Amino acid sequence: MLRAVLLVWGLMAVATSARALPRYAAEYGQSCILCHENPTGGGMRNEYATEYLIPEEIAARGWPTSDEGGLLAHPGSAIAPNVNIGADLRTLAWQREGDGDIFAMQGDLYFNIRMTPTASIYFEQGLRGSGEIFAVLHTMTMDGYLKAGRFIPDFGWKFADHTMFNRRFLLVTEGSDSPAFLYNSGVEVGISPGPLEFTCAVLSGRQQYGANYAGRVFLRQEWGVLRVGLGASVLRLYDPLGHRRAVGGIWSVSAGPVTWLGEVDENKLPGGPAGENTLGNLVSQEVALRVARGWDVRLTYCFQDPDRAEKSGARERYGAGASYMPRPYLAFQVGVNRWLIDPGPALEEGDQTEAELMLHFFY
Repeated sequence: MLRAVLLVWGLMAVATSARALPRYAAEYGQSCILCHENPTGGGMRNEYATEYLIPEEIAARGWPTSDEGGLLAHPGSAIAPNVNIGADLRTLAWQREGDGDIFAMQGDLYFNIRMTPTASIYFEQGLRGSGEIFAVLHTMTMDGYLKAGRFIPDFGWKFADHTMFNRRFLLVTEGSDSPAFLYNSGVEVGISPGPLEFTCAVLSGRQQYGANYAGRVFLRQEWGVLRVGLGASVLRLYDPLGHRRAVGGIWSVSAGPVTWLGEVDENKLPGGPAGENTLGNLVSQEVALRVARGWDVRLTYCFQDPDRAEKSGARERYGAGASYMPRPYLAFQVGVNRWLIDPGPALEEGDQTEAELMLHFFY
């Protein structure tokens, strides 16, 4: 299967993950709210994204016309006055050193109910009971918003690729393929005065254990065709073992068809050998090249040191892949990752190569 995937990759000659990607915010110099109903990005795309940006600029071809596809012609996302729907369905096939599987990586259904021009209720139902539900009120003051309900706090880059280390190993030393443990109830506010974006969330938790919170700040600047962004974020959550805290820096650089995103985080976790907290490092980087409309190339690098004070092991991953979006509702992705392991007590696996093939339906 690895040879077959490599062959397909060579024939396609190009790459990336499915859409809902932070690099488009960097490429266009805009916040995630430009294309998503969730002000902090990810999840349901809004009408601007589904009816203009994706069909007119990102996908190789737009929505089929009635002459081309009949019932496949874009019917719009509204199912009732002020009620819109969306979906993400991703199936992943992977192969790694004699092991492999095919599984549903994502299965999300979205509803957005707009009660007034500035207020709406957002609902997301995913696989295994995951999902977000919150009310959001947009204000005219500094393009701000107020959000209340259950959601994933705003932290770092929300890469669509859930295997990026800033997603897979954030606050979890051994890694997690699901972000379910990050869902939290609370209140979040955000403002965007000019090129600056700022969000702050107060999250649920027992008062005697201290506050749970999240915050993110990001500054964008443009010099001709060069767009640069620099920011930082923090997240603190309590669980029965103690507090988990992540703090890190993020950046973006975009010029023409090339975009570079990066994130460096520090994980502070309970459960050290003597009951103390451990401090670990995470690095995630992505360089994407838009070769042509609908075609992309994507290179990634990730690094994790679970405990930088001890020689407990570390892991690196180098990745390359190619993607093709023939229509706004369909994307294919193929990629290869090479894992390099510095063995230690926390890491028992060895070096390995994995291949991935993903099919993504979205609306």
